[in-house]
Amino acid sequence: MSRRGPYSGWTRRELLGWGALWGAQLALPIGCGRAPSVSEAARALHYESAVFDLHVDTLLWTRLFGYDIGREHRNRLPLSPFGFHMDLPRAREGGLDGAVMGLVINPEEVRDELMLPLRLLAMWEDDRGTSQVEATLALLDDAAGSNADALVFCRSGSELRAAIASGRFAALAGLEGGQGLSGDPSNVAALYARGLRMLGLVHFQATEAGYPMTVSRFDDRGLTPFGFDLIGELERVGMVVDLAHLNARGVADALATMRRPCVVSHSACHALSPHPRNLDDDALRAIADRGGVIGIAAGRSFLGPEAGVDALLDHVVHALKVAGPEAVALGSDYDGFIVPVRELGDVRSYPLVTDGLLRRRVPEPAIRGVLGENALRVISEVCG
Repeated sequence: MSRRGPYSGWTRRELLGWGALWGAQLALPIGCGRAPSVSEAARALHYESAVFDLHVDTLLWTRLFGYDIGREHRNRLPLSPFGFHMDLPRAREGGLDGAVMGLVINPEEVRDELMLPLRLLAMWEDDRGTSQVEATLALLDDAAGSNADALVFCRSGSELRAAIASGRFAALAGLEGGQGLSGDPSNVAALYARGLRMLGLVHFQATEAGYPMTVSRFDDRGLTPFGFDLIGELERVGMVVDLAHLNARGVADALATMRRPCVVSHSACHALSPHPRNLDDDALRAIADRGGVIGIAAGRSFLGPEAGVDALLDHVVHALKVAGPEAVALGSDYDGFIVPVRELGDVRSYPLVTDGLLRRRVPEPAIRGVLGENALRVISEVCG
């Protein structure tokens, strides 16, 4: 490109990225006011509890556009779509102590079922000279290094709790999709050594391990032989298995072979909202029976196009009744190109969940479990 002008030497990707960021920042300031008002009882309970989210995708924005997680942002667009949902200042304001930070890996082979935004991402980042796994895991070092005084990537439940006690944001690295292993289970040990502690078997397209729940033609296909082997290797090294995105047949296969607790990091209840990403009551019970947890997501695709915070509370309460008080967690999917439900536009909104559960007379121990204790328990049981 031309070397003349103020943007001399910038790549097309950098220009597009910064254009998108500034476009969002300069849009009309709709829905970007102060943190929500809650009762004093809810505020006290919320801020003295460990609050941990099983799925936040902010690192995708860091990777694409250089989004600074250490600086406060606002999504100024109507309905707060797609991103600008989380940063460290707003996490502190909302009482969020930590999260599983999702890593999205482009598949080596893009298949026809892959959703359009991820197809575009794969085309944009078409760089076969660099390992996608290595390139994405390098982002962990960058994100942690630039905010080392406020954020720490942890490798166990005990490290997460220590980080929370120290006042730093407690992050855990989670890979979305077994395509990041390139069909080689030996890569699990290498990724574990680099700090990865959670892995989802599939994302939005079929992998060597299994099939996504969003494609109906895969409904009768379960885990592949590689998928069964992969679960065994993940449990051997002490990495949490994430069943989010996996189809119902695959979930049943996985639960039948697992020996340790697992998570479904971002989902909801099919009985209340019949979206293919949501779990039916049998699956909720089976996950609970194996000591696992289900993270309830905050996106309208999970909870309904007109949903508000009460819809999320409905899903939490339903899951508590079906699966029990130790099996439910938060798994917002913030920054994952979602449109959040009303009143839950960003991470400052977490106190509304505590307030709503208190109003519904959910016992305080169960509320603490939903806010973070259940997720931390599973991570500790699997990773130490």
